[in-house]
Amino acid sequence: MTSFVTGDKIKLSYTDQGKGQAVILLTGYAGVKEEWYYQSIYLLKCGFRVITLDWRSHGASTRTTKNLKIMRLAADLHELIENLKLTSVELIGHSMGASVIWAYTVLFGDQIIDRMVTIDESPKLLNDERWSGGLANLKWDNFWLISEQIPFLKMNKQPISDELREILNRVKKETPFDVDLGHELLIDHLLQDWRQAIRDIKVPQLFVKGACTEIWGNDYSIYCENINNGFSKVITIDNVGHMPQVEDHKSFNKAIINFLKA
Repeated sequence: MTSFVTGDKIKLSYTDQGKGQAVILLTGYAGVKEEWYYQSIYLLKCGFRVITLDWRSHGASTRTTKNLKIMRLAADLHELIENLKLTSVELIGHSMGASVIWAYTVLFGDQIIDRMVTIDESPKLLNDERWSGGLANLKWDNFWLISEQIPFLKMNKQPISDELREILNRVKKETPFDVDLGHELLIDHLLQDWRQAIRDIKVPQLFVKGACTEIWGNDYSIYCENINNGFSKVITIDNVGHMPQVEDHKSFNKAIINFLKA
């Protein structure tokens, strides 16, 4: 595990293992890079260079109130890529990590992205009269109430393995997430609308859904299927909730490797 300092003087923790084509694994809100334990092992065996990152105020990275915005996280990702002198990457993002990938394409384009995978994430979380594919029940009239409840929602349908749970419990004990500190970032995340961004992306996208996820109001993936750029697709992992990569890592890993090596 190592770190770098961003342009606004925040130290971010990351890991960088292996050789070959670079894959950057990006967690969701309140997540830690150790969540990618099974993907890291698998992708390394498949010959990839595997990079994981703790967002600002997450995991082993600096706790700060500075610039807790999705666009700033996208800039942090860009600075990581620049620091590592990467010229071609695969990006895999879970939940808010998907939002950061879409933000990255808005700010920096998709020229160095070979392929991208987004996991159980709607391009628009706030529902309105023309969109019902956001978080269940999240509307303007209850926005502040629901936003306070989100960090405490049950996200997974299947139990996490004892092996991974032990790792995550240790990490979260050593570097606990501060819900109050992170609330500004959550609010910014909830307000984003990436529908046009995913329409503009010209590289292959894989949208991964959890079949039993309970956090969405309606099926946002119908929109994703309809904007298919000719290289993209939606797949569903059976019997899992919002975290397919940890609930059924074998099925998830098989799905992403088929996509990355297609």
